[in-house]
Amino acid sequence: MTTFLLYDDCLRSYEMRHEIGESIGDPFAFIEHEGRRIVVGSMLEQAIFERREDVVDEFWPVTRFGSEDLDKDPSVPTHLIGPEVVVRALNELGTNKVVVPPSFRLAVADYLRERGVVLDVDPDEWVDRRRRKTPWELEGIERAQRAAETAMMTAARMFRDAERTNGGRLRFEGEILTCELVREAMSGELLSQGAESQDILISVGDKCLDAHDPGMGPIAPDTTIIVDCFPRDRRTGVYSDMTRTFVVGDPSDEVLALHRHVRAALDIAFEHLKPGRNDAHKKVCEYFESHGYPTKLNHSGDEPLREGYFHSLGHGVGLAVHERPSMGRRFDELQVGDVIAVEPGLYFGGIGGIRLEDTVMVAEDGVEHFTDPFPYDLTP
Repeated sequence: MTTFLLYDDCLRSYEMRHEIGESIGDPFAFIEHEGRRIVVGSMLEQAIFERREDVVDEFWPVTRFGSEDLDKDPSVPTHLIGPEVVVRALNELGTNKVVVPPSFRLAVADYLRERGVVLDVDPDEWVDRRRRKTPWELEGIERAQRAAETAMMTAARMFRDAERTNGGRLRFEGEILTCELVREAMSGELLSQGAESQDILISVGDKCLDAHDPGMGPIAPDTTIIVDCFPRDRRTGVYSDMTRTFVVGDPSDEVLALHRHVRAALDIAFEHLKPGRNDAHKKVCEYFESHGYPTKLNHSGDEPLREGYFHSLGHGVGLAVHERPSMGRRFDELQVGDVIAVEPGLYFGGIGGIRLEDTVMVAEDGVEHFTDPFPYDLTP
């Protein structure tokens, strides 16, 4: 029988937050052994774990393993009291072999090994556990998605109500319309919805080719504006991720064509995102290539591809905004319950870029949106 071990806090460790569902800031131990889910922690958190019978079967206070005597012993370094308690808990369970994630604390791992504990670092096992979203995670993703849509509506309203000055600039309510102004308004809306974002990407014109540049400065009319919003639900710590592209004014024929093809690519992706499949990225690339657009799959130059479709189809979403399953050249076989952000895009210098992104869940017969799909229109 495999024994799983975590020793961390819920703020640093995505694995611990997933298993426990609480935002505890001090480290403690989580042990799953022979079907029993055990927490070894401070009496300060005992009440929390006793009410979380849905995730914890037993709570063992650290005092059970002599933590107070260890604390009084000056020969025991403070940072090793916790690891020694873990060793004693494992001894009580009669096991000295555990499975841990790659994020396991190095100093704790070194101490456990010195004390005869065998650590099996198994990234795939912990990835699989986190891919199986809990009910509270799914509720948090839905809340984050609703917040993202509300913030996106705020951006769309600002673009729609912007006025063009005689000098060709855009103003909103008397101020020059800038990436910073839109980002501030969207961030405020997220907070009002119980969500937050460390950043919101707003890329204008050729800056759309710098996919992760946050964007700054005035927003120009008649060019593409990619707005990528990935808020975190404050209650649960989980994310959602969505992107829309707008044009304030008149889009060029080239932009209209890019938008049409990216919108079609999104539908192609949804059609092929099913359990047991891993070909959606390939199908999207084939569609783009059939219309003359370069992709990473057909790129053979020495330099990285910088125009066309130069990124993956998307990524998993959960307690991290980018997590497994992978959805690029290395595409993980999909499982029922995977939560993924799907984001095809096309980008060209002198034209701008188009990206459309939705966060969805893989179901038996396709994908399910967390809310009704937000419009994909270029016109805000």
